Amino acid sequence: MDLFFDSLLSFDLSVFEWIQGIQNGFLDAVMVGITTTGNAGAIFIVLGFVLLFTKKYRKAGLAILVALIVMLLCNDLFLKEFFARVRPFNLFESNPDKYAEWGTKYVFPELVYKPSGYSFPSGHTASAFAAATALLWHSRKWGVPTMIFATIMGFSRIYVQVHYCTDVIGGVISGVICGFIAVLIVKFLFPVVDKGIDKLFAKLRKSNK
Repeated sequence: MDLFFDSLLSFDLSVFEWIQGIQNGFLDAVMVGITTTGNAGAIFIVLGFVLLFTKKYRKAGLAILVALIVMLLCNDLFLKEFFARVRPFNLFESNPDKYAEWGTKYVFPELVYKPSGYSFPSGHTASAFAAATALLWHSRKWGVPTMIFATIMGFSRIYVQVHYCTDVIGGVISGVICGFIAVLIVKFLFPVVDKGIDKLFAKLRKSNK
């Protein structure tokens, strides 16, 4: 596994060097703001629940929430632990002799706090693409903008340099797969959930009379 990632490091370093060349105060603020909205998948969890309690987009909301659960299980609890890739800002310290070139060329920009845990695949990116894929399947109108936002989210993780570019690519693939899995699951779950929410609303309306 180390050999696989080592073969990608020169590419990842070249991407970071390009990022360092375009960094400025305005982009720093924008990218930090976008990447922060993805912490713990909060923005997508909220989106899922909001849509879940609407009749028109209920199925999409359920698909988003299921996609995030599938992503957590597959991406964060399995893939990250399996690949166990060290974050870019910890790579030199993990083996100074082996990664001497990395230590001389790479400097963490300190735009955000250093997250713990392994690096591959990117969890922020995976959750964004899982949610966007699930939403796109049910609504092109809202799915396309969400997919664009997910793409910017992935870029922001490279920009603030808490993930390698290849982590983000892995997150895109993982997220899309998790999104499709969620769509298949929801085909079976939705009738039960739909009836359950309708009954809940009916009870709430009666209690308010």
